[in-house]
Amino acid sequence: MTKLGAIFWLGLVLVSGFTTFKVKYAVQDIDDALTRVRKQTIVEQQEIRVLKAEWTYLNQPERLAEMNRHHLQLAPMTVRQLQHRIDDIPWRTLSAGPDLLLAASPVPAAPPARAAPVQLVKATPGSLDALIAQIAQAR
Repeated sequence: MTKLGAIFWLGLVLVSGFTTFKVKYAVQDIDDALTRVRKQTIVEQQEIRVLKAEWTYLNQPERLAEMNRHHLQLAPMTVRQLQHRIDDIPWRTLSAGPDLLLAASPVPAAPPARAAPVQLVKATPGSLDALIAQIAQAR
């Protein structure tokens, strides 16, 4: 019986020792992963600081004004550009012919039987409500 007890205690010591080493190496692996994540976090924080500095440089008003003068020649909006009524807005001129615009749009295989041609007219009413009513009547 003493041999059986000694074998039991020896097996228990071996299993607990094996488990202790296994847990130790698992904790070391987790610690290594944590260290890698912390280093990666530091690297990404430095990249964010660099990107913020670049963004600040790129958005300097003096630099943007110089680029505007050089590339776009934009000017501040004048009072004459403000429109007070819908009638004051000029029609846009078509640089391409209507045939080119129709060719670019998808054409159904067979047109619907009751589709009426759409005619664009300059809105003559002075209010937006009247214009919406006119559009609703056209439908």
